[in-house]
Amino acid sequence: MSVSSRDLVAKKMAQLIRTGATLTNYTCPVCGTPLLKLKTGEYYCANCDRPVVIVRSDAEEKEVMIRYGLMDIRDTLYERLMMINNELKEAKDIDRINELVKSMVLILEAYDKITQIISQGSPKTEATKIERK
Repeated sequence: MSVSSRDLVAKKMAQLIRTGATLTNYTCPVCGTPLLKLKTGEYYCANCDRPVVIVRSDAEEKEVMIRYGLMDIRDTLYERLMMINNELKEAKDIDRINELVKSMVLILEAYDKITQIISQGSPKTEATKIERK
């Protein structure tokens, strides 16, 4: 990390602390920067510019990773839905329109099911297992 990027991270951390974040004794498992605990309760790495989930066991880590896998699938479904929508706007053949609409319905059902599973609990930030220092 260059001096200027370290300065930027320090400034970002100082700004977050001024707005109510607190410095923790945890460090980012990716870059080693001390983590901040935001007023929302989330842990945050100012260097990586991302939230970090603190897990205390392998089982908890697995549960969080599964949730993030489901979130990734949900994002992919949304992207595909938008692609189908764009194709639908141009479609003229009734059979093709019917095929696209059926695909949209299936994607929406899958999207809804995954969203229900995700919302049943667990953190909504990026998961990373870290060790307490």
